Amino acid sequence: MGTLPLVLALDRPCRRPAAPAVYSFKEKRSEFIAALFPAAAGDEARATLESVRKEHHGAAHNCPAWRAGYPDVEEFCSDDGEPGGTAGRPILGALQKAGLFNAVLVVTRYFGGVKLGVRGLIDAYGAAAAGVIERAVVETALPFKELELRCGYEHLAALSRAVKSAGVAENRLRTAYGTDITLTLLVAPALEERLRSLLDSYEGRQLLAAPPLWGKSYVLAAENQAGGS
Repeated sequence: MGTLPLVLALDRPCRRPAAPAVYSFKEKRSEFIAALFPAAAGDEARATLESVRKEHHGAAHNCPAWRAGYPDVEEFCSDDGEPGGTAGRPILGALQKAGLFNAVLVVTRYFGGVKLGVRGLIDAYGAAAAGVIERAVVETALPFKELELRCGYEHLAALSRAVKSAGVAENRLRTAYGTDITLTLLVAPALEERLRSLLDSYEGRQLLAAPPLWGKSYVLAAENQAGGS
């Protein structure tokens, strides 16, 4: 079924699995084991699939689907030898219905000797995928661009006030102490232009010990994740 691209709006929160989850059941003597994992990119999803295949090397099928990457999402599914459209699509459909991103879901089937037919396979793979999603811990994540600022100790208070006044939340700010102070910020897309203007201003430049270092791409952080200090 291959890979499909999808681009999300940067103001859209992302629901993702916070930790791996597993669910299994038997249908007409076949055992179905559904495993859901976080996957921040397609390469990570593929590596996870290979790990599952090694763990269940004796299974008849290891059928995957994933939605990985943000905001450029890679959607993929495969029937892994099952009749076309009976496994990968129901699994991907369960991820889509749940609104999950940055997730890879693999349903392993140990064949029990009784054929399920096309409708039976669609129902079984769909039920396995839905079952593991129901049991998973899901968190809401938001997109941010990482920004690193360096300043002298004498400018820390002023720089902290400036970035907070621009809208950066306390829990999105991390401070590291060395020869200079390094502030690492998670900047929401809506605040990016405001921060750039502030740091480009004369006052902003006077506070910095080095040019601002912006991340090249957006990262996701849990809605309640603290930046620490």
